[in-house]
Amino acid sequence: MAQKRSKKRKSRGIPLWCIPCLLMAGVLLAIDRLGGSEALTSVLSQLAGNADFVQAALSSEIGALGWESVSTHDPGEVSISEVVSAQQLPDNLTDSDTSCDTDAQSALVYESQFTPPANVQKAVDTSDAPTETADGAPIKQLTITGQSGGYPGQDGVYVQNASGLSYDLASMLADPVKITKNKSADEPTVMILHTHASEAYVDQKGGRSEDPAHNVVYIGDVLTEVLEAKGIGVVHCRTIIDSPSYSQSYNRAMDIIEEQLEETPSIKMVIDLHRDSMITSSGTEYKVVSEIDGETCAQLMFVMGTNAGGLSHPNWKQNLNFAANLQKRILSEYPTLMRPINLRKQRFNEQATTGSMILECGTSANTIQEAEVAIRAFGKKLAEELS
Repeated sequence: MAQKRSKKRKSRGIPLWCIPCLLMAGVLLAIDRLGGSEALTSVLSQLAGNADFVQAALSSEIGALGWESVSTHDPGEVSISEVVSAQQLPDNLTDSDTSCDTDAQSALVYESQFTPPANVQKAVDTSDAPTETADGAPIKQLTITGQSGGYPGQDGVYVQNASGLSYDLASMLADPVKITKNKSADEPTVMILHTHASEAYVDQKGGRSEDPAHNVVYIGDVLTEVLEAKGIGVVHCRTIIDSPSYSQSYNRAMDIIEEQLEETPSIKMVIDLHRDSMITSSGTEYKVVSEIDGETCAQLMFVMGTNAGGLSHPNWKQNLNFAANLQKRILSEYPTLMRPINLRKQRFNEQATTGSMILECGTSANTIQEAEVAIRAFGKKLAEELS
């Protein structure tokens, strides 16, 4: 790919959330200078043991609800209606009209269709359903369909509407937005990337790995393989976009998407492939499961953006239409594979093309094998939808 000229980026100054942090630092320094260091140490030790304080501190540090914005619940009280996607980031982090990253141009974008190399190996076999994560956290499981969770729905398609906007799901299902594959696989139809590429599964410490054989990049490899086998051209960006800067991942991802769309104008839809996370306040992690032909697999979820956050997203209803009809097609063969669609205020870079979506494949408590079974089924139904 030809080198692009560096984009000029606006200086944003000190973020507002930094101000209370600086004030707090000043107070702590003053207390120490006045001889209160012993009492201060005692207070800080107590705060360090308070999980809610630690999560809030992390939220301030990275500008998001913790390392991955997860739902917190008391043990045994996780209900379907309370489940929230891990991608709850404020708009000033998820997307913006100008990026503030300086390293976006160095991100590698694969111009041609990707063929997984022969030496890519699966993660350690954890298909025997471990009861603890690699960090020793206990695991419980859920199957979330929306049928009993109080979600509005139509024809088996349910939507968790966190956007505050209205839409007509019945009309969308009656008049589907159609996206068709290009006639030649040499003209890619689909772009796959991973804004949080280090998201991994149950066998990885912290649910993170920068090894593409052990994170969602491998799941993207599998989806690429399935679609290309159906004659659908794919561009798969395997860049670890969330390293070294997690908080600027969406800005870097948008730069990559824009460059790839300019380089490959045949692309009709962009799939941002993630894995979700559900952790209770006590540390229990939840996996989401379905079953295909007697084999346990992860559940999937669409996270769809809107313009409710105040940023331009003129095609959000078309995107929701496409996702809803794709979900209906998937559920016709795999009734429990899909969680309710999660409709949000943020754009998540989905303004890039009609049909753009975030796809969550399992959670950090699922095995990578469960995720692979799920994405193969998804790829099969997406290929049908694009045919």
